[in-house]
Amino acid sequence: MKYKLIIITILIFGAFLRLYNLDQMPSSPNWDEVSLGYNAYSISKTGQDEWANSLPLIFRAYGDFKLPLYVYLSTPFIQLFGLNTFSIRLLSVISGVLASFVFYLISRKLFTKSNIIPLLGLTIYALSPWSIFLSRIALEANLFLTLFLLSFYFLLQKKYWQSATFYGLCLFTYNSSRIILFPYIALLIYLIVKSNTLKKDWYKYSFFILSLLIFAFQSLDTSGQARYKWVTILDQGAINQINELRQDYPRIIVNKYTYFIYHATINYLKHFSPSYVFFQGGSHYQFNIPNFPLISTLLLPFFFLGFFSLCRKLLTKPTFPIFLILFFTLVAPLPSAITRDAPQILRSITFLPLVTLMILFGLNYLKNNLAIITYTSLAVIFTLFSFWNKYPIYAKNYALSWQYGHSQMTDYIQQNSHLYDQIIITKRYGEPHEFILFFSQYSPQKYHNDPNKKWAYYSDWYWVDGFDKYIFINDWEIKDFVPPSDKKILLITSPSNYDQTMFKSIYNISSPQGQSIFDITTNLK
Repeated sequence: MKYKLIIITILIFGAFLRLYNLDQMPSSPNWDEVSLGYNAYSISKTGQDEWANSLPLIFRAYGDFKLPLYVYLSTPFIQLFGLNTFSIRLLSVISGVLASFVFYLISRKLFTKSNIIPLLGLTIYALSPWSIFLSRIALEANLFLTLFLLSFYFLLQKKYWQSATFYGLCLFTYNSSRIILFPYIALLIYLIVKSNTLKKDWYKYSFFILSLLIFAFQSLDTSGQARYKWVTILDQGAINQINELRQDYPRIIVNKYTYFIYHATINYLKHFSPSYVFFQGGSHYQFNIPNFPLISTLLLPFFFLGFFSLCRKLLTKPTFPIFLILFFTLVAPLPSAITRDAPQILRSITFLPLVTLMILFGLNYLKNNLAIITYTSLAVIFTLFSFWNKYPIYAKNYALSWQYGHSQMTDYIQQNSHLYDQIIITKRYGEPHEFILFFSQYSPQKYHNDPNKKWAYYSDWYWVDGFDKYIFINDWEIKDFVPPSDKKILLITSPSNYDQTMFKSIYNISSPQGQSIFDITTNLK
């Protein structure tokens, strides 16, 4: 009973850290979060996404074509709490807490002779900076990780069709799951053939096979390829670099294949540098506090000890669990390695629980339970305390990176829109139409049928240029904009980016640091 109480206490504390000021830190939902939110809101109200597609299996969104499970699972929370920052992030909170518990179950399966090590595993996972940080953002990757851990757990138990079922769900969460899929299938086929259970259980793999068919169909379509086109190593900059290098090197040495292999290898190896996990974090500051460890630096010695012990056991006394851990550790960085900005936490998100497992194998070498508990607890508490000292500062200093200001802008518009015939908004900070739809809880039915809605598709992106009385234009076009003499205009632009002979400033929206974001102006005298 006491043991269960400790587990529940850790989970509750982990949930509290994920829920505390959830709508304020990070300081604003970014454009991916509001896109997920408004599509979930539209589905809950109409059964259609924002583009009026009925119950889609992939969401067009901005042209990045988001996978559907996070959207659909968010609809109950939006119905319960309304469309807001809290409701769209809540699924990620739940995913983070559930993943912590599944990680505990995995630890129990691996360390059957110890009650202490699984508890420490739960503590490290639930309270690590990376897990808390990612659980406070509406992220498909966080949901994917939870389902992946469930799939991994059933693999450990040699329950292959259950593992395949959860991995089938993974394919509808985050694109990294579709890269890891290929080694997963190879492993699954090997294990099924070896166990000789396919003849008896073939029908239990129906959902997984259906998921594969949907994945294959989407992969052949531009919608399934869209996201990779935006993040691939072989972008236009890479092509230009290849062309420049060919002036000095022959084609056989410098080409797309050699360029890709070289950079993918470098990216892959970066994940195994201690600086990534234990010192500096990932390359993208929207997914971790810059230059801050993802897992306590004080646990680094146990990572090395655990890694080498696993390798030794693989060579001397291999077991199925050890093989699985090392297999997925080698596979986990692949989605990040073949894209830009590696190491990128989200694309290699399955790597971090595996690192934590290796830490547990290192801790398991200590025979003194009191020493293990004391050292690990102090390491986790110290890093957690440092994280929460820095996190509010991060939320304030990086507010602009989180597209802060759109909520305040929408509030101002809602209070004053009746005074104006047209509202013109700059596109400088992202996709303003999505923020307007999200924060105003704009009727999806009205949006779907709006005769004033204007959009265009170019550069692999869907650009919304207007709806209702809103017009969205590029920042550099605003100074040349001449307002119609017979219309009352509200112009919302970047600071001082307007013709002061035609417009006057009436309101300003600034960041928490006092940096001007929006100038709200009008042509009314």
